[in-house]
Amino acid sequence: MAEQQRRHPVRKSKKQIRRQRQLTVAGVVAAVFLFIFGMGALWGHSLGGVKTEDMAKTLQGMGQAVQVSYDYSNVLRLQNQNKFYGWSEAENQKNFTIMYQGSMQIGSDTSKLTKDNITIDKKTVTVKVPAVKIIVNQINQSSVSVYDTDDKKFREIRLEDFTGFCNDQMPVDEQAAFDSGKVTLAQERLTNIITLAVQSMGNFETVKVEFQNN
Repeated sequence: MAEQQRRHPVRKSKKQIRRQRQLTVAGVVAAVFLFIFGMGALWGHSLGGVKTEDMAKTLQGMGQAVQVSYDYSNVLRLQNQNKFYGWSEAENQKNFTIMYQGSMQIGSDTSKLTKDNITIDKKTVTVKVPAVKIIVNQINQSSVSVYDTDDKKFREIRLEDFTGFCNDQMPVDEQAAFDSGKVTLAQERLTNIITLAVQSMGNFETVKVEFQNN
């Protein structure tokens, strides 16, 4: 069994990509806020209140807007591996180090939110949304590489059983996302944006966001 080692920071190019994603999310959230506050003013002043149906329709796109993008890398140090997912050189290696990279999308699918998920009790609103989970997890096949002790650098390798490799490694990486607080961050983002959206629709003092397992 592969011994899991401390995760190394992603390469600079990955950081740049993550930064671009963060800026994109910030732009989307800003646009959402402008829409919410504009509609909130319309509902509050023209209709004298807001119905749970209207609130649900507005909140349906919130989960998509604030998903957390997570780029990761992992290093495996192995020994005495006669077979390593079909890598032809494994049986000739007593000890070797494998590195790979991947990306995740973490969030809650609020697209099917209905009025039944929302309760208004005077100035308190309770919104029930699906639990935050890892929506997408992909390992970059071309990133799988082995450390070449002669050249002192990592070189790409081909795994014949790449699917098996992913099936074994992705649960490890997903647990790391939970342990590192990435899932909690997604929960906080969604809670904040739902709270702001609901408060903009009426004179509500308390907004409760409850995450429910399917």
